[in-house]
Amino acid sequence: MKREECLVVACGHGINDPLVSTLMLEYALKLQRERPRPMLFFTEEPDGQEASQEVLAKMAANGIKWCPMRYDVKGRQLLQRLRNTATFCLKSLAFARGAQRKTVVAFLSMPGSYASILRSLGFDHFVLVSFEPHSRYMLELGRWKQGTLKVRVAQYFEQRQLRNADVVVAPTIAAFRLIRQGGSPAHVVHQGVTIDVAANRRREVQRTVVRHKYGLDGCIVLCYAGKFNGLYYSEAEYARFMRMTCDMDPRVRHLIVTFPEHGGKLQELVASLGLGNRAVITGPVPPSELPDYLSASDMGVIAVPPTPSQVFRTPVKSALYWAAGLPIIIPEGISDDWQITRDHGVGLVIPDLLTIDESRFREWLEKVAQDGSGAIQRRCVEVALRYRDTSRMVEVLHDALDAAGDVPRT
Repeated sequence: MKREECLVVACGHGINDPLVSTLMLEYALKLQRERPRPMLFFTEEPDGQEASQEVLAKMAANGIKWCPMRYDVKGRQLLQRLRNTATFCLKSLAFARGAQRKTVVAFLSMPGSYASILRSLGFDHFVLVSFEPHSRYMLELGRWKQGTLKVRVAQYFEQRQLRNADVVVAPTIAAFRLIRQGGSPAHVVHQGVTIDVAANRRREVQRTVVRHKYGLDGCIVLCYAGKFNGLYYSEAEYARFMRMTCDMDPRVRHLIVTFPEHGGKLQELVASLGLGNRAVITGPVPPSELPDYLSASDMGVIAVPPTPSQVFRTPVKSALYWAAGLPIIIPEGISDDWQITRDHGVGLVIPDLLTIDESRFREWLEKVAQDGSGAIQRRCVEVALRYRDTSRMVEVLHDALDAAGDVPRT
């Protein structure tokens, strides 16, 4: 008996990476609950990583078959990509055999390259979620050099996936315009990456517990949760930002949730700057526990340098901070978020973290300190619900899956 429909989902990160566990996997689970269909879910896994029994059970209960592919970020990139392309296509074609309607959904650019090949191998529809021109980031950061084979291949596949996609979900207005200007025949929808806002709301009990644990009572806490270097500020640059803000107001404390390779270096820098009693630096926590630390904070920091291509990104952190009721500090030009911050009064827009006006910064500290009614907190949550709640993305994906078959191809 022929199956009416099947769905293949491609992710370029591991199942435990927050970009999968709290984003694309959550989108897939909600799609399945609302409209079940056979689904094959690909991830690229670092060595030694395994999905928890809870996640495996959740996928199985919702009709999702998980297919992990090996990937080592320090290994030979080209050979791994070729191997995973072949694995992805062969397993997807076998899974989809006999289905009347075969759709592939890819999250971010590299999986989009895999999916664009699958589209050419007989899949009926291709939906690309959160397209970003990754090659531009790497060139601006000096990680890649213009004219090299790596850049040419990446740019070819970025253009190819936009040609082959039936629907593209653009995370920012700038990305929407870029796709349109490139002449893609796809139907383009504007929607930033989203989170479960309700699950990330402020936890008042944990706010009290965490602040007391780390000696943050009576302080104004600036939180940063994430990585350093690459697409983000370096540890040294962030330490300079910490020094500047601590000098501006004695109430300021910093709470950083990051990975050990960053935390150790940041601890050394903080100590050398005499900020040992002004900063709390802790290791990574499960996504379900991150709201405890955000709840203990008063403002969230977007540590992304404002290079030109950052207009195409949608930091997940903005949504997490807003959901927890935190106004943000964000450099101008980052995603759509800097404009949302400015227009809705949900944070402070600055040129960059190393250029911050003391009077404007202190003005925001006073707003936060005097927000006894919780007006700022409520406004942040309203913005999170309006722009970055997962219900919006699931609605977009439902429409995209329905519309994929209606887009005329040339």
